[in-house]
Amino acid sequence: MPATEAEVQVLYEQYGPILYNRCRRIMGNDEDAHDAVQETFARVIRSWDTFRDESSPLTWMYRISTNWCLNQIRNRRSRRAKHHVNREDILGEEHTQHAGGAKDDERTVRTLLAGCDEETQAIVIHLFFDELSRKEVGELLGMSQPTLRKRIDAFYKRARRVLESAPVTSAAAVLLVLFWVMS
Repeated sequence: MPATEAEVQVLYEQYGPILYNRCRRIMGNDEDAHDAVQETFARVIRSWDTFRDESSPLTWMYRISTNWCLNQIRNRRSRRAKHHVNREDILGEEHTQHAGGAKDDERTVRTLLAGCDEETQAIVIHLFFDELSRKEVGELLGMSQPTLRKRIDAFYKRARRVLESAPVTSAAAVLLVLFWVMS
């Protein structure tokens, strides 16, 4: 049975701001975060029948929004590769050679995520942005704990290599410390 307007309104009022903040952290800007939340609720309405009450509505919407955000990031990366030159990236690199800037931190974290497959991106986002436990992430993604641990270890190794070859900014250093502490 489709969701009623009242049900969607309650969900939006309760979870809209949480989803917006989460999407903002993933996407990096307000406009994309608004689009992500709007698309998440459109998908909630379309797939209301598939919600199985095995998890909370927020967990279900986290998964929807994460998948949508990661798809958008992947699509952007694909477009950049096709065009070979992304003016914003070139200008950004020339003007951000100093260490410690917020843009550098965001770029480093996004670089770490961009080099991963979608499932690993989802794992990292759920662990470090959503602060879910490994058990919760495994359940959310339908992944065993040993498999999850292997994926996280592979991400840590890649992150260490990337961060060792680039200037380490404050957020990147914190992220790397989190990796070492949690492993």
